[in-house]
Amino acid sequence: MDNQPQIELPQAEVDENTQSFLRLLIDERSIKYITIDPGIYSDEDMCFGPGLSTVLPKFPPGDWNDGLVSKSPDSGQPYFASCSNTEFPGVENTWHEIFVDYMQLSIGRKLRTGIYEATCQSFSDTIVIKFARFEWELQYLENETTAYQWISGHDIGPRFLGHLTKNGRVIGFLMEAISNPHHATVDDLEACQDVLSRLHKLGIQHGDTNRFNFLVHDSGATLIDFDTSQRCDDQELLVNEFEGLSTRLNDSSGRGGGGLL
Repeated sequence: MDNQPQIELPQAEVDENTQSFLRLLIDERSIKYITIDPGIYSDEDMCFGPGLSTVLPKFPPGDWNDGLVSKSPDSGQPYFASCSNTEFPGVENTWHEIFVDYMQLSIGRKLRTGIYEATCQSFSDTIVIKFARFEWELQYLENETTAYQWISGHDIGPRFLGHLTKNGRVIGFLMEAISNPHHATVDDLEACQDVLSRLHKLGIQHGDTNRFNFLVHDSGATLIDFDTSQRCDDQELLVNEFEGLSTRLNDSSGRGGGGLL
């Protein structure tokens, strides 16, 4: 469309039968969150970033970051039914001293949903970032940020490198990239038991010990994905998690599968 800005599609949650959610990078400098009512576009149209500038209705003028696309009650054509400058919440537990803005990063390979390799002038090596793409994911990032505070210095998870910000609010965090890892198998049981036992000694239950949440490397195993972790003084729960590890590492269903950090 004429006068449309340059649009990139970093992330999307789409379903043509329910509301869909797009996180758009506009003119390489600002983020807009677009909600699309059902029955307007196909999943393919909403996921094809290069075509969004011709599919979406003309962007309203002004300073806004949160828009709703609906069908016009008069013409039946898509239009922006509303737009506003919404003050989105952020992660509140900012315990680390380093803060890095998202726009300072060069985003690389996608590892899992909301997890990417990245480079930044503040770090000499490639790092990994994890962030909330949409507002409802923030609580998971809040939980995981706190878990990293609990385990800091105990050689359990990747080293926490700082908080990731966007427009002043914290949307995620930065962590070290583990060199040459592979996902755990039952052959790695001893290394996985070792790192899990260190977590349990801190009185923390991981909550999701599938084999993809253990990265095995030359010096042992590293745990990741602490968004369901919690303080736990129930020794029976910790013992059950530890004793069930062999079964979880033998699971061939692919549950929890993803890229490598």
